[in-house]
Amino acid sequence: MPCIHPLPASGSTSAFTLDFFAPLLDLLDGAENQRVCPELPDEHWLQLGVRRTLDDHPSGRAFLQHLALCGVEVPELSHFFETLKSARRLALVTELSAGLAASLPPLPGDGWSCVPELAGFDLYAGDGHFHAAAAHDRRDGQDGCKDAVGHFFALNLRSHALGHLTAADQAARRKEHDMRALKRLGIPSLRQGAAKGRKVFYVWDRAGIDFRQWHHWKHSGGLYFLSREKENMKLEVIAENQWERTDPRNAGVLADELVSTSQGVSVRRVRYRCAQRGEDFSFLTTECTLPPGVIAHLYRLRWEIEKTFDELKNKLGETKAWASSANAKAMQAQFLCMAHNLMIRCETELERIHAVRNEAELARRAKRLDKDEKRLALEKAELPFLARAFQRLTVRSVKFIRWLRVQLFARPRHEPDIAALRLLYASL
Repeated sequence: MPCIHPLPASGSTSAFTLDFFAPLLDLLDGAENQRVCPELPDEHWLQLGVRRTLDDHPSGRAFLQHLALCGVEVPELSHFFETLKSARRLALVTELSAGLAASLPPLPGDGWSCVPELAGFDLYAGDGHFHAAAAHDRRDGQDGCKDAVGHFFALNLRSHALGHLTAADQAARRKEHDMRALKRLGIPSLRQGAAKGRKVFYVWDRAGIDFRQWHHWKHSGGLYFLSREKENMKLEVIAENQWERTDPRNAGVLADELVSTSQGVSVRRVRYRCAQRGEDFSFLTTECTLPPGVIAHLYRLRWEIEKTFDELKNKLGETKAWASSANAKAMQAQFLCMAHNLMIRCETELERIHAVRNEAELARRAKRLDKDEKRLALEKAELPFLARAFQRLTVRSVKFIRWLRVQLFARPRHEPDIAALRLLYASL
């Protein structure tokens, strides 16, 4: 049976292809769940899955045909879908996805040095993400519709590594609530391998609020949550917290309070005025030591996971499930994480080795920032200190993704065209 062979000894694959997948293949060498499979070796199957994510064809059949037209040997269609059902391969991809995410260094040029209080925290933005059902998924017996496929992800706010927490339970309900999924995971899974004594901090949207559960996670597992207050909540102020008003990181803070909830536990509430948007926000958290301005800033960073989902859906075209089995759906989510994390690694290395940066986007960002500062100055307000300090590109541009596809698919037997990417990044 023919199989994909992107790494032949004849040298028909470029050094770029080898380098792009190298972080993943390095982890494979010591993987607990790897096995010898002559028909479709693990190293080739892993590259096939990542390429399926990066390719923009709507079906598995179209993807395999595209690879074949690019001169790559591919498995038979039936064999490709059979591998997506494999429990062993799911265990392997889960193991390697976690290892790859953990290996990513902090994004270059970030502003965490401005917040030394966070040195003992692992920081994540978490959320659920849904896409369309697979072509052969069953329709609901009541309304004849197919249920969307849901997953819950966590984005590391330091490295921007994306990790898969769990797939939504579609057996017991049509759309699982965020807190039900998180409770299913339990403390060890939510800590994601954090060392004993290290705090793990999640920023979640308002679907993640359950004060009694937050209290249990904090005292039993060192897990801290942050979200926004819901409009219908009735919270009673029981204490005013002291905070440093001269700290520039606290600019915009209106109040820092301890409030009681209807669930019989107290939480911290930070009320904040966002100068850039001209709106007031109210944040709730179980973390009581960080400066209140830092709490507000961490919630602002939650938007980065939404931008990551936009990258997966609109830039990579991952809008529906690949196959119907639960293993296949979980495997697809892990490949989404792998592809995202490999792109971050590739982009970082291109900047480190070749000094290639998205100059056009950096210029646009600087221009927007200057415009905000001038507008706020007219309103006798200032840009938040942390908003200025945390200037970093946190999503892959369409330019980069298009260039990457050309290197992996249209030019698999050539060295990467670095000059072409540099030219793309220089143009507006």
